[in-house]
Amino acid sequence: MTAMHCHFTGRNFISKSLSTFLPLLSIVQTQAMAVTIHNALPSLNALKSKSIIRNRPESRRVSANSVRCCQVATSDKQSITVSNGNDSLEICRVLNGMWQTSGGWGRIDRDDAVDAMLRYADAGLTTFDMADHYGPAEDLYGIFINRVRRERPPEFLDKVRGLTKWVPPPVKMTSSIVRESIDVSRRRMDVPCLDMLQFHWWDYSNPGYLDALNHLTDLKEEGKIKTVALTNFDTERLRIILENGIPVVSNQVQHSVVDMRPQQKMAELCQLTGVKLITSLPFLVNN
Repeated sequence: MTAMHCHFTGRNFISKSLSTFLPLLSIVQTQAMAVTIHNALPSLNALKSKSIIRNRPESRRVSANSVRCCQVATSDKQSITVSNGNDSLEICRVLNGMWQTSGGWGRIDRDDAVDAMLRYADAGLTTFDMADHYGPAEDLYGIFINRVRRERPPEFLDKVRGLTKWVPPPVKMTSSIVRESIDVSRRRMDVPCLDMLQFHWWDYSNPGYLDALNHLTDLKEEGKIKTVALTNFDTERLRIILENGIPVVSNQVQHSVVDMRPQQKMAELCQLTGVKLITSLPFLVNN
């Protein structure tokens, strides 16, 4: 079972017919995937409605006036648990991504963005995916989570998840560098413990990724990270990481009806080990 990850810009997404995407949505549904939607533009008309997730299994219509994530799964299956050993995290099958806050699509108004996040959460989309390099994404989450603490009941707060990524520079992965970087994300997101840290590495010829992951595991044991995960790692490196006893719970990779590379070897390894896939760009939409 996988989680799916897509990036939309609100204006373009609404301005054209969405019927093009329905066949892929059907594939998502029949494969029981969890869906991650990276969509942080508050201009979406869908944010005016609280019915983003529908519980009716037969509902598959998507209009040009709203964005509705219509799943075959019933309400009791709107979440999925990623786990490895004693580490586990329950997340929404549909994740809100915050790539659009990086600034490449224009200025994002802070208050509007946080209001949008609250509306998504109220609609049942309570998991947010971001990164240390997505502009002010982590800071926006920090503002958002404090509003949740003030304006929503404790049981609502318990359902909210913040997943972030760390993309380090090509330097020696010492304990102090890893710790300082994670502390920055914790401060920005205003949380004592990161729900999930998804680690990215640029150069596989440099085995320093194992050092970084071992330090991240130490921080997990200290209670600063709840779950350690990967982003854009290939099958060979994922196997090495697991063989070194590093308890990663998921790997975020590109996957779509055009790019099915993860189905070749990655999916088999994940099925054998229990590591979940969070798939990005399933609709091949960036802007």
